[in-house]
Amino acid sequence: MLEILYKNKDFLVCVKPQGIPSQSDTTGDEDMTSFLRAQLTESGENSDIFVVHRLDRATGGLILYARNKSAAAEFSRLVAEKDGFEKHYTAIVSGKPENESGNMTDYLFKDSAQKKAFVVKSERKGAKLASLDYRVEKTVINDEKTFSLLKIKLNTGRYHQIRAQLSSRGMPIYADGKYGSREKAPNFALWASKLAFTYKSKIFEFEKNPDFDKIPWNLFK
Repeated sequence: MLEILYKNKDFLVCVKPQGIPSQSDTTGDEDMTSFLRAQLTESGENSDIFVVHRLDRATGGLILYARNKSAAAEFSRLVAEKDGFEKHYTAIVSGKPENESGNMTDYLFKDSAQKKAFVVKSERKGAKLASLDYRVEKTVINDEKTFSLLKIKLNTGRYHQIRAQLSSRGMPIYADGKYGSREKAPNFALWASKLAFTYKSKIFEFEKNPDFDKIPWNLFK
C-alpha cells in the first residue's frame, strides 16, 4: 500500500519507495503509476492520474501526480516555468563541502548511451545549465571515513543532476556506484524530502524525511 500524504480532486502527493520507476519503462517492471491506479480503483475512487515530474528509480520520496487533464496542464506549466514549484532533497555524501552552505552551478551533458550525466564546459553542444543550493546538516566520521548529510534545493531539473554535480566535486552520494561511490547499501542515499508549490492561489507544502532507522540513513540517526 503506497503512502498518500494528501489528495483532492486535482492532485495527490504520495511517497515513492526506492527501486520503483515513476512510470512505465522498457524494463516492464511495475511502476508508481500502475500501483496508484490500482490502489485508487480498489478504494472506489477516480483512478485517472498524470505524471507531473519524475524521480529516478533508485530515489525515493515525495512525488506529485495530477488527477485530471486541466490540473496536469497547470502543473506542467509550473514545473516548466519554475513558477513557485520547489523540490528539495536530502542526501548523504562522501566527504564534506568546503562551505556549510552554497550554490553549485555547472553545465551538464546527458550521455544517453551510458545513461549518465557529466559536468562539462559550456562550449559543448547539448550541455544544459544546472543549478542547486545546498546546506550541510551534519557531518560524521564512520570507519575513518567522513560523510555529510545535505539538504538540497533544485533550481533546475536536469537528468541525474544532483548525482552528477556532487560526484564532480568528489562527493558522490552514498552507495551511488554509477557516480563513483565505493560504499555499499540496499539503496543509495538520495531522498525527495520536500515539495512546495502554489496551486489555485493556495500554497501547499509537504515534507517527508527518509527513514533514519534504515541503512545508510542510520549514520545520522
